Amino acid sequence: MYANGFLEERRRSPASLVAVIGLHGAALAAVMIFGTYHFVKENPHRTTLIDITDPQIPPPEPPPPPRPVDQRTPQQIDQVTVPPTTNPPVGPLVGPVTPDRIYQPPTTPAGPQIALNDIRVDIPPPVRHAAQVDPNYRDALQPPYPRPMLDAQRDGSVRVRITIGTDGRVSAIERLSSTADDFWRVTERQARGRWRFRPATVDGRPVESTMVMTVTFRIPDEG
Repeated sequence: MYANGFLEERRRSPASLVAVIGLHGAALAAVMIFGTYHFVKENPHRTTLIDITDPQIPPPEPPPPPRPVDQRTPQQIDQVTVPPTTNPPVGPLVGPVTPDRIYQPPTTPAGPQIALNDIRVDIPPPVRHAAQVDPNYRDALQPPYPRPMLDAQRDGSVRVRITIGTDGRVSAIERLSSTADDFWRVTERQARGRWRFRPATVDGRPVESTMVMTVTFRIPDEG
């Protein structure tokens, strides 16, 4: 302190001056840093990308190698390989050769000989039965009297050969003789339509047969 009562101004040291300059520089640097960067509020809905690597698919197995193709020809394949033998070669035959024997069947012991001509078999003849008129149709044998012959008061007759089938019906009729055509026509119509027979048989089996029949037409006497 000076005598006039005022504090005497102290001299500043070089170290304090350097400290002051440093503080100012730090403040300036802070201002520059906060002036360059801006604070941004983080978006809560931010999308995060995640890198998902696809699983590694193993490569397919290689196909089996093709089967070797047999280059041999069919004749070569079919050939059979015969291993060589050590047998010595066969030379020509020496000495007599026995001729082939002829086969002879063994002989049977002697005994009574039977000739085929001595064997006789009796076969009975077949049993035949001729056709007969069926009794149930006996009244149907006589044909109706033809009207012209009845008016003329003429008698007559017809002789026919008929063929009787296995069913007992007349399958065919042949005219052998007739007194008049009117008698033949009514007889033919009656035979084909109404005649019935029991067919002929051979060993009980029905067969077709023929028969000759005579039909007589006679006007009854009045009285």
